[in-house]
Amino acid sequence: MNTIHLSVSAHPPQPGVLSALPARTPRTSPADRLAMWLGLRLLLWSTRPIDQAEVQRLHERRRIAAAARAEHDAALSRSAARYGIHWTNIR
Repeated sequence: MNTIHLSVSAHPPQPGVLSALPARTPRTSPADRLAMWLGLRLLLWSTRPIDQAEVQRLHERRRIAAAARAEHDAALSRSAARYGIHWTNIR
């Protein structure tokens, strides 16, 4: 319901209210400004473009690490089988 009230306010204006306001706009404290600056820098850093070459290097390193881990597990399994140790109980 859209109603416009055109009646006169029941409260008369008070002259002392406007003079009580400070003459100067309060400033943000230096610590808050530093926190905002740091937050902005972190936001900009987190939205930087992704370097595809770096992503490929990371994938290659993970692939090599996974292959080394699989080879190591296979060697341990062979050694455990040779000596009759159940590999699943060791882990």
